Amino acid sequence: MNDLVESFLRILTLNPNLALLLTAFLTSTAVVCVAWVIALPLQRHSAHARSLVWRITMVLLLAVAAWRLMPKSTPPVAVVEWRVTLPAAPVEVIPAMSKMPAMILAEETWWQQGLALVEDTGAKVWLGVAVVLLFWRVVSAYAGLIWLGKHSKPSPESVKRLLNEMNGPCRLSSRVAERLHSPMLTAWLKPVIWLPLEALAWDEKRLNAVLRHEVAHWRRADVPWHWLAQITVCLWWWQPLAWHAWRRLRTETEHAADDAAVLAGGDAHDYARMLVEIAAGLPTRLQNVAGLAMFGGEPVRQRVRELMKHNRWRGRVGVGALSLIAILAVILSVLATTKMEFTQKKPIYQSVAKLVAGGLNTTAAASWREQNQDFYGTIIETIESAEMKRRALERVKALNPNLNNHDVEIMASQHKASAIFSIQARCEDGKYARVFLDALLDEFIAFRQSIREQAGGKVLNTFLQEIVKKQKVMDEKTAALAAFQKENNVVMLANANNETATRLYALRKQRDEQRTEAAGMKLALDDISAALAARKRESRPGSDFIPTDAEASYLKTKNELFVFDNDRKFLLQTRKPDHVEVLALDEKIAKAKFLLQALAETSRRSCNSDMKACHV
Repeated sequence: MNDLVESFLRILTLNPNLALLLTAFLTSTAVVCVAWVIALPLQRHSAHARSLVWRITMVLLLAVAAWRLMPKSTPPVAVVEWRVTLPAAPVEVIPAMSKMPAMILAEETWWQQGLALVEDTGAKVWLGVAVVLLFWRVVSAYAGLIWLGKHSKPSPESVKRLLNEMNGPCRLSSRVAERLHSPMLTAWLKPVIWLPLEALAWDEKRLNAVLRHEVAHWRRADVPWHWLAQITVCLWWWQPLAWHAWRRLRTETEHAADDAAVLAGGDAHDYARMLVEIAAGLPTRLQNVAGLAMFGGEPVRQRVRELMKHNRWRGRVGVGALSLIAILAVILSVLATTKMEFTQKKPIYQSVAKLVAGGLNTTAAASWREQNQDFYGTIIETIESAEMKRRALERVKALNPNLNNHDVEIMASQHKASAIFSIQARCEDGKYARVFLDALLDEFIAFRQSIREQAGGKVLNTFLQEIVKKQKVMDEKTAALAAFQKENNVVMLANANNETATRLYALRKQRDEQRTEAAGMKLALDDISAALAARKRESRPGSDFIPTDAEASYLKTKNELFVFDNDRKFLLQTRKPDHVEVLALDEKIAKAKFLLQALAETSRRSCNSDMKACHV
């Protein structure tokens, strides 16, 4: 749908005369429709108020036609423009044998030829037909007046007497014409009331009603308005609504004259009966172009119906109706003095730059995506912000004072799944768009740098504060250590026979005794091993070595101790040293070691006794 509208607007832009006809049609349609909407609430008011509405409508229709047919005239209110982008005209270049290429344009279709014909002759046809039609109306009216003058005679004295009683103008005259079916008023400066021959047989009451009607036409200046409406419909010969407005004006004019005739003297019922009696002998269709005829417009039954209605506003305009008419005049004046134009849009230049975002600090992995979106969204908002545009504009003015300012549209977008941004600057001036985009990027980079510097300063201040706190804690720990060393010096403790030094001395002495005992046990084990080896060598060949009970118990206990040690190492892989099972195993190991030591002592004594016996 948008493409169709764009194509239609493009056609109007390329064809200004066609656009003139279309805008004239739209404006005239709007004028008549607004007048019709305003006239609807006035149906219960007087015909005089409704006739004012259609008079204003005809005047403004005439103004609309005048402004459209005079291209050099400028409406005093406003000009509404539709700017349309026009594509370049396609030209197909066919290489030829000559050096200059030949250009072949596409053949026009039938509708393009029709548009070209309307474009060339539309306004001329409009004005030409209007002139011919108006000329025909004027000639017909003039010819009708000449015919009436030749086939008429002055009216009788009774008619002149009635006119004098009505206080009619002194220049108003009346004549009786042949083959005239309806009373008629012509001219305004030298008005003439034309009566048919049948009027000679009318009674004074009917003649008085007819004359009051025609005098009311003169006092309301209906003849000049009639010719103004004729000129308007001749100009708008192709606009059906203009003819509708003219018919409504004629109808309301006759109703207003009827109301004036009734108010000037007489009864509405008698006046309505008079209209019916006169219209009964008239032909179905009347053509009176010379003046304003009493019959021949709206059917008589409509006029009678209006006369029979009770209307307290008859012949006058109330405040409410006057307000509506004033509103109508303002609205129609704005519509008539507003010009619509279809012009080509100025070319828009675009400058594009790429920006890579960096410096994003993330914390937990769960909130990385949200932080990422917030970070990138902040960049786009910053680039498109009014503050960045203001800074860029100030930079452009400072660095390029000779460039004229233009409105620049900035659009920033992020490439999908990347940290790359595209920044577009659109402007009517290509050079200004490029300079403005460069200034915008410089301002954005400077802004981001200032933010980083502020953030770095905050981090440095935090780090220095943390160092001061750590230094304070270290100083407190150093002072506490110095105080502890001063109070617990080893020399001072030894000299003062401190309890701690005494216990330390006892522990060291116990350690030395345990080391001496362990060395003795090792020597004893070595002696036992040597004695066992000697006894094995001294035994006879072929005989088996039979250890003693002590030796057998020693070997068994040693094997058990080996097993206990391995079990303890295994438990320590999965349990702590203070576990119940580890503690129970430690107790078994201690008993095994004690038993092993006792067996080793027994075996050593036995071996020494045997060795002494052998030496003896």
